[in-house]
Amino acid sequence: MSTSKRPMSPYMLGPYYKFQITSVLSILNRLTGVFMSVVTLPLLLCWLIALASGADEFAAVSAWLGSGLGKLVIAASVFSFSFHLFGGIRHLIWDAGWMMEMPQVRMSGWLAIIGSVVLTLIVIGAGL
Repeated sequence: MSTSKRPMSPYMLGPYYKFQITSVLSILNRLTGVFMSVVTLPLLLCWLIALASGADEFAAVSAWLGSGLGKLVIAASVFSFSFHLFGGIRHLIWDAGWMMEMPQVRMSGWLAIIGSVVLTLIVIGAGL
């Protein structure tokens, strides 16, 4: 057998593999899912517990959420949720057998990103 100079696996970085929209979206989907699990859900639970605990506790949590860092966390949470929403719609379309060709996959990926940013800006603009 001759030894070939081609890469053994497609995941190798460097000159062998170029990131594509599909791989970026896959990684972003996982990162936003972890963010929602580790940050958004516990923060939502703290907010609900503070709401049930009384006015002083609720005011303290609301003050933090109104701070710059709190608004940033809320914006990141809204983006994460929007991205998962559009990604889920994208996967439902694929489950129906539609838009399975690579140009369509790339287009739907960009639409998911653009839709996520637009929806995040709408929600943040309306609420913050």
